[in-house]
Amino acid sequence: MRRFAFAAATFVLIATLGCRKQRSNETGGVSDTATTPPAAAIAAEPAAADTAGVPPEFTFDQRQNFVQSIRQQLTDIDRQIKELSAQAKSRGGAVSDRALNNVRAARRTVDRDLSRVNAATAANWEQVRQGVTRSVENLNEAIEVAQPK
Repeated sequence: MRRFAFAAATFVLIATLGCRKQRSNETGGVSDTATTPPAAAIAAEPAAADTAGVPPEFTFDQRQNFVQSIRQQLTDIDRQIKELSAQAKSRGGAVSDRALNNVRAARRTVDRDLSRVNAATAANWEQVRQGVTRSVENLNEAIEVAQPK
């Protein structure tokens, strides 16, 4: 929506600048031979360049919703980790200590990556979001591997 409003405003600006009556550069009956490009051409070039490199919109609400979603997932994951831990502690448990350590390390990685969300900027938001998502996926895979067969 913002892009449309920006494009419309740019169009109106260009139209008003282009429709102005051009002033004569004559002094004493002699016209100036130096030509300047129309203002519309000058204004159109930066507008096209500005919209091409615009990153996706990044808002505080978007960040908060993402964190809330991840935290909800982590609530269930933490419950699974507790169950795995209990199974590992029981005599003859089917969960190995090594697998449980891998799960705990993956959980710490998720916490570390999730802490970066608060410092995310519009420029690096997509990279931070993908990093957290990847960490949660790796944690789920570690839990899957640790599950007794």
